[in-house]
Amino acid sequence: MKKNVSLWQNTNDMKKLLLLFFLLTSVMWLKAQTISVVDFSMDPSDLTANTAGTIVTDQNGNKCALIKIETTQTGFSFDAGSLGIVKTEQKVGEIWVYVPEGVKRLSISHPKLGALRNYDLGQTVKRARTYLLRLNMGENSPSKHSNESQYLVFKVIPQDAIVIVDGETLITKNGTAEIMKEYGTYDYRVEALNCKPEVGKVTIDEQSANKVLTIELKKEIEEYGQSFLTFKVGETEFSMIYVEGGTFQMGGDANSDVGSKGIHQVTLSSYYIGETEVTQELWMAVMGKDNNPSTQKSNQLPVTKVSWDDCQEFLVELNKKTGRSFRLPTEAEWEFAARGGVKSRGLKYSGSNFLGDVGWYFNNSMITQNSMLRNVNEVKTKNKNELGIYDMSGNVSEWCNDWFGNYPSQPQIDPAGPATGSKRVMRGGHALSDMKQCGVAFRAAATTSISPGLSGLYYGFRIVLK
Repeated sequence: MKKNVSLWQNTNDMKKLLLLFFLLTSVMWLKAQTISVVDFSMDPSDLTANTAGTIVTDQNGNKCALIKIETTQTGFSFDAGSLGIVKTEQKVGEIWVYVPEGVKRLSISHPKLGALRNYDLGQTVKRARTYLLRLNMGENSPSKHSNESQYLVFKVIPQDAIVIVDGETLITKNGTAEIMKEYGTYDYRVEALNCKPEVGKVTIDEQSANKVLTIELKKEIEEYGQSFLTFKVGETEFSMIYVEGGTFQMGGDANSDVGSKGIHQVTLSSYYIGETEVTQELWMAVMGKDNNPSTQKSNQLPVTKVSWDDCQEFLVELNKKTGRSFRLPTEAEWEFAARGGVKSRGLKYSGSNFLGDVGWYFNNSMITQNSMLRNVNEVKTKNKNELGIYDMSGNVSEWCNDWFGNYPSQPQIDPAGPATGSKRVMRGGHALSDMKQCGVAFRAAATTSISPGLSGLYYGFRIVLK
């Protein structure tokens, strides 16, 4: 009898231990599930997935969708089900995950932070589009500092300021940006629209427990009724003009092709655009003094004979040297700036109803040795438009980021153009153009639709910054 009682007690003790083990394991498992999604959405203004240099194709040769995951952590793995993950890239402050078109769910796992299984994205991702996904790491995130590194924290005003540390652009949330750095001295730059940038150095050492810098930017000096930013590459300076966002009626030129001239409403966010076309001086400062593809050579002439693909190579190098994210303008951004933005007076050309006042074209450009050709001219030798921008009518035609396609009929917000195509948009006319081709709304397939690999005597570009 005693043996039976003892056996019964041992059995109950074993059950209690197993129950306790199960409860502890469950609690630990639940605590490990700390990954959750704050939000997921497509960013129509982010052209990364459809820009040369950052395009990735799937096994069928189609452009992938790009999901940018905001996180300062590393070591994640991802699963998109049967469609698979094409490529992942660890970036500063985020991870780029390339997936094929059609992905609806995403699984995320981390050896320390747990896992999020089959998260429903709420939509089907589309090729050549960029999406943003923000994660919440919960309470089990790794420690913010080690024995030989500390967190460098910036608290900035205005809250949307951009923070760059040693060429790395940080993610700013609610006016705070942070990065883990080893002990040492680092250069930083803080910039924002309408503000003068602040630059400096900061030292992190064992005495600086999570260094915090509070920086309030001052308003930029205004010119042309709008602000501008000046950048420097080596000894070469260039200026970007602020274009305040707004709504306008895009298209409508009677000389444009059918399917291209349809008037439609477009609303744009604010941005900066080049005061001039990219000059040969700036091109050589970025690409090397012996690298000048132009036929006519002079520092203040716009660079010419550049293809759309050449422009992408230039932008990669420029962004490395400046720590910023310059790109080609979308066609909508180009036309809005050419019209004078919110200060537009409804003029036919960029800054005037008389082309000779603002643009170099066939009738006023010097004849070359070949009487059928015309010389390009130095930038800023004609009048500026309402925003203080030069040469958007004539001189050289300018590449835009978009694929060429028919205009939509419905209103658009920050349009990026068709997702695919065979030719890129080029706008603005050039020194060999007639008057109609220099209008701010002119868009003809024969003259403003060019294969991205082609370069020409009058092909140039200007840049945009958001």
